Amino acid sequence: MLRVWLLAAFLLAGFWPAAADTNMPGPEGRWLTANGNAVVQIYPCGGDLCGQIVGLAQDNPAPVDWQGRPQCGEKILQTAPASGEPDKWVGKILDPRNGSVYQASIALDAQRHLVLRGYVGLPIFGQSQTWTAFSGRTMAGCRLADVGGTGATGEVRLGEHRTS
Repeated sequence: MLRVWLLAAFLLAGFWPAAADTNMPGPEGRWLTANGNAVVQIYPCGGDLCGQIVGLAQDNPAPVDWQGRPQCGEKILQTAPASGEPDKWVGKILDPRNGSVYQASIALDAQRHLVLRGYVGLPIFGQSQTWTAFSGRTMAGCRLADVGGTGATGEVRLGEHRTS
């Protein structure tokens, strides 16, 4: 009987790290876009992940989308888990400036930056951007309060570009 318990404990211990890996934080949260002009909140929506604009580096008047509506609060991203790739989500992204919709994939890199790839047809026909976590504040009307950086590390400043 002792052998059975030891065997069970050994097997359980062997599976424990794998179970812990499935609880790794995903891309949910607030992200500063590559050009530093917007903050996008990524959140669960059903079984998918959605993203909406929650902060903008803006002058007066506030930026509007291609239909003349405010970009603040606009849902621009919807992705579902990629089959066979547990740390990747695929779906669509909207360019609020012109209404173009692209295929998209998002994943976290080793430094916990969000890598977004937008493309038409096949991923090879696309472009990637690296977004950084944003822990600054957003004010009423989607204005960014932390114009000096990300609020966490200060490594990305609004208006600067991060290349990947």
